[in-house]
Amino acid sequence: MSVEKKKSSENGHLEQEHDDIKDQLKSSSQLDLDDNKGPIAYRMRPSLEDIFKAKTIKEIIQRVLTKTLQGKKYNVEDARKWTQEIADTISASVKDLNMPRYKHVVQISLGQQLGAGCRYIAKCSWDAECDSYTSDIFSNATLFCVCTVFGIYVY
Repeated sequence: MSVEKKKSSENGHLEQEHDDIKDQLKSSSQLDLDDNKGPIAYRMRPSLEDIFKAKTIKEIIQRVLTKTLQGKKYNVEDARKWTQEIADTISASVKDLNMPRYKHVVQISLGQQLGAGCRYIAKCSWDAECDSYTSDIFSNATLFCVCTVFGIYVY
């Protein structure tokens, strides 16, 4: 077989493979698309309706902190239980918001109110356009609680 015939045979074979792949993509488009918003694998930013719902999450935090801690007095043993309960409840509620491609982290700091100052700092390396957080504080005469929920968009 001459070199030219061999090359044209290889090109024809590559074109056929290319056409086959295009046909497969067309037939499986429902697997590759997410609600007609485009291919999932190539979406680098959340759509407007999919962004981190900071206001809603802050309301969840306020409701859970108030319900769990209202009228309570600080006790070391109870504080452990409350911290776990608050984190689990908030995490489940945030998960129910169905924010596609977001992972979240719930951080709780609960301490005794002794009149001393307290410093709460969080440092993160993230994409400021997609990732976000919201936070709220509860306090009464004997305890304080700071809750922060971080939302990280997974590319």
